[in-house]
Amino acid sequence: MKLLRWFALLLTLVFAAAACDSESPTQEVPDVKCICPLQKDCPEVVIPDLSPEDVIEEPDIDVSIPTEDIVEPPDVPIDVPKLSIKIVLDDEVLSGIAQIDAMVTGGSAVMGVEFYVDAIRLDTDLIPPYNATVNTTGFPDGPHFVTVFTADTAGQVANASTSVVFDNTPPKILETVPAEGAALFYEDGPMHMALTVDDPTAIQSAVFRANGLLAQEFVAPPFSTQVDYSSLFIDISVLPKNIYLQFEVTDYLGQKTEKAINVMVYKRSAWMFTTVGEIWGPAGVMSNGNLVFGNSDYKVFCLGPQGNQIWSYNVDNQVIEAPAVDPATNRVFVGTVNGTVYGLNSNGGQLWTRDLQTPVGGDLIFKNNVLHVAGFNGGLWALNPDNGDTQWEANLPSNIMGSPAVAADGTVYIGCQDNKLYAVKSGSVQWSIPTGGEVWATPAIALDQTIYFGSNDGWLYAIKSDGTTKWVEEVGGQLWGRPWISEDGFVYVSSTSKYVTKFETNFGGKIWEKKAEGISNSSPVQGDDGTVYVGTTGGKIFALEPESGDIKWTYQVGNTIHATPVVSNGMVYFGSTDRNFYALWAVKPQ
Repeated sequence: MKLLRWFALLLTLVFAAAACDSESPTQEVPDVKCICPLQKDCPEVVIPDLSPEDVIEEPDIDVSIPTEDIVEPPDVPIDVPKLSIKIVLDDEVLSGIAQIDAMVTGGSAVMGVEFYVDAIRLDTDLIPPYNATVNTTGFPDGPHFVTVFTADTAGQVANASTSVVFDNTPPKILETVPAEGAALFYEDGPMHMALTVDDPTAIQSAVFRANGLLAQEFVAPPFSTQVDYSSLFIDISVLPKNIYLQFEVTDYLGQKTEKAINVMVYKRSAWMFTTVGEIWGPAGVMSNGNLVFGNSDYKVFCLGPQGNQIWSYNVDNQVIEAPAVDPATNRVFVGTVNGTVYGLNSNGGQLWTRDLQTPVGGDLIFKNNVLHVAGFNGGLWALNPDNGDTQWEANLPSNIMGSPAVAADGTVYIGCQDNKLYAVKSGSVQWSIPTGGEVWATPAIALDQTIYFGSNDGWLYAIKSDGTTKWVEEVGGQLWGRPWISEDGFVYVSSTSKYVTKFETNFGGKIWEKKAEGISNSSPVQGDDGTVYVGTTGGKIFALEPESGDIKWTYQVGNTIHATPVVSNGMVYFGSTDRNFYALWAVKPQ
């Protein structure tokens, strides 16, 4: 026992000498003083008091060593590899009880490793693997230096140092899903709860609660789960309803952080208006927010933004295309399968009628104070909206199934079943572009006057206003709807391949494509927040994230959705062949 205590003292002196004789570390360690007692400016080594039983009495014999027996310590043998040491940390940020490891390589017999934080010695480890523990709560939060020293029996010494951050603060909650005050919609499916913290590896547990009920408990990231509303005893008949959410995280030091938020759960459906006939065409929107649409029961309806009927008007046949609205006067123009075009005032009173003697081929378009109507027989008319008289007329060589697109200069672009797109101005054909299939789709005109349209050959065409081709890209499937051109320079199309596809407009590069359920005769449209909406023959409205194409939510109705949705008043409006007209909340209800 006595010898062990003296050996420990001797080992301390050896490490002190090694620390002083070693080369300076590559990284400067502030305030770390030499611990060698052999240098006069180093602090004095304090030898511990010894009890009487620890003292060894000097024997009365001569123990001096003859001078010839003293052997000078040899130089480091050439065949001994260089001694080196490296610090190994699990993380650059340590919290609570943490371990510091040292890896020693080379040298002869290693005598051990001393560990320091700043100028404070933690421990000496004599047996590999070499490590020491540190309780970070004994130090201030922030950066510190870890230093290690070693020596071998050949007289070599080595050291290393590195910086590390001690963090003993409670965990910080960076973000919760949902966020405070968020609007959730019952029909979108389970509630998504998620949490992000500043240091997820330091978290011992995370607990989610909803309305006081345990939703999920975690012992490791990611902290994310889905909560069914039925588990919270919420059903669609009691909405809207507040949900009180609690997020609690505890780190390995036992420090806890909590955050509580309130969210509201709504019905996605704002209202539904039932008619007797199927609804195939889109709605027109008046400047006062009222909506007008026709159905197969020979009627035109005008509804208020809250779903109340303002008026209805009987016509001579089915209305399967979108009415046109004059935003200055709220006059409404409707075409029927019988070939009659009606001019109605804002109250639903008849102003005039015009018999085209052919079914209307597509949506009516009001532009530049002119009513543009395409007929199935290939006729194209520009009508006076005051009385229905013809301003000009053109006869194209084949049937028309789409709607005209009208440029600012009055040029009308229209597709035909002879596989061509035509440019018509004042009744005269300016040029045509051939495609590999019939052109049923309605063109769209960008701000730079590029015309985008699809063909039944499965290709999307970008044509300059002079009739030259800008680019052509294959989509797959037939394109029946109108392309949507976004304000930030992208074009969205839907096709019978069941995909919605996003292209950039300069060179036609495909950004993404997302498969929907059912063929899409509907055209994609965007809301104010960029969300892309499209309806399908599967009876679903898809809301897609514009950057990635990911599905944000869907809404199922009773039958096919042929109509292109209309986004207005914070709502998504559309009709279905299930004979209902729907209003869904696109944003948080007001």
